[in-house]
Amino acid sequence: MQVWQRHNAALFSFSSYAARRMKLGLAEVAALEQIAIRGRMTPGELGQSLAMPSATITALLDRLEYKKMIRRQPNPNDRRGLLIEMTPHAFEKAGADLMPLGTAISDILAAMSQQDRSTVEGFLSQVTALLISHSGPQKPKSHIN
Repeated sequence: MQVWQRHNAALFSFSSYAARRMKLGLAEVAALEQIAIRGRMTPGELGQSLAMPSATITALLDRLEYKKMIRRQPNPNDRRGLLIEMTPHAFEKAGADLMPLGTAISDILAAMSQQDRSTVEGFLSQVTALLISHSGPQKPKSHIN
């Protein structure tokens, strides 16, 4: 467990460092991570993935849009809705810290045997599923008009 705790502490420290370098808060970084992983998404989907209410997500997106990290686009499937996506500027800013780290992690994985890689991937998949199940994502609320 101590190795896992050190890993989590290092990951949080790295996220904090990257956030400061990009002049963002941790919630803004978490939002960008979700958009980077999942691609274009609605504000409601982002709110659900971060377990944040819509008013908080709106303010967060306003800050990210002001910093030119995201853009809002009309949703072709819902004329009243929006889709959010990262801008090239966001990828550029994030890449300064994330690309070297991603390359180094890929190098570590490349040096492992296929069996070891499969073990690590299986472990991380199980931990990710556990974290998601304990994140308390909000269920979309139905609105009665």
